[in-house]
Amino acid sequence: MIDRVLGPAYSEIRHTRELLKSWKAKAIDTGLNTPFLKQLGSDWHYYTLDQNLRTDLESLRDSVPNLEDQKTLAKTAAGAIIRQAAKTLFKIENISAVRLWTSSSWVEGQPAGSGRPLDWELVVDSWPLTAPHGLYVDSIEAVDFDTQKSEFMQLLTNEKVPVNAERFQGFWGRAKDLASAEPTIVRFRKLMDNSIETFSTLEHKLDSEIKHIR
Repeated sequence: MIDRVLGPAYSEIRHTRELLKSWKAKAIDTGLNTPFLKQLGSDWHYYTLDQNLRTDLESLRDSVPNLEDQKTLAKTAAGAIIRQAAKTLFKIENISAVRLWTSSSWVEGQPAGSGRPLDWELVVDSWPLTAPHGLYVDSIEAVDFDTQKSEFMQLLTNEKVPVNAERFQGFWGRAKDLASAEPTIVRFRKLMDNSIETFSTLEHKLDSEIKHIR
C-alpha cells in the first residue's frame, strides 16, 4: 500500500506544494505536473483506502487543471495592466509588449541578454527587478508590433548604478494598484493560497496514514 499508493501520492503532493510556494515566494513560473494523481484509480490498492481520504485525493486531482486555467487568465490580465501602465511610463499610446532585459554586461541605450515579460511577478505581487546570480535587470522595453518600434528605459548604468528608479517604482506601483482591483488576479491569488493550504493539509494526512500503517 505504501509503495504503490500512499508513498507516491505523498511525494507528488509534497513536491507540488513546494512548487506552489515557489510561485508565490520566488515568482518562479513553473507548470504543475501530477502524473500519479491523474491515474489514481489504476491500482486496486487505491480502493482499499478510507473513503474520505480517496475523496480528498480526487478533489485535489481535479483542482489542478482549474488552477492552471486560472493562472493563465491571471497572467493575461496582468499583461494588459502592464501595457496600460507602461503607456504612462513611456508616454506612448500603442504598446504590444513590455519586457525586462537581463544581462551580465550591456551598452546603455541598447538591449542586451534576454528579455522577459513582467506578467507573472505582477500576478504574485513580487518585485520584478531580480535576476540570477551574476546577472542584472538593466532596462525595460516597450514594443509596438504594428510599427516595429520600441522604446527603452535604462535601469542600471554600465557601472551597475540604478537610474530611473523613481520612474520605474511609479510604473510598478500603478500596475500593482490596478492588479489589486482586477477580479481575475484577485481570484487567482486567493485560489493559489487556498491550494497551498489544501496540498499541505493532505500531505500531513498522508504522512499520518503512512506512519499508522508502519
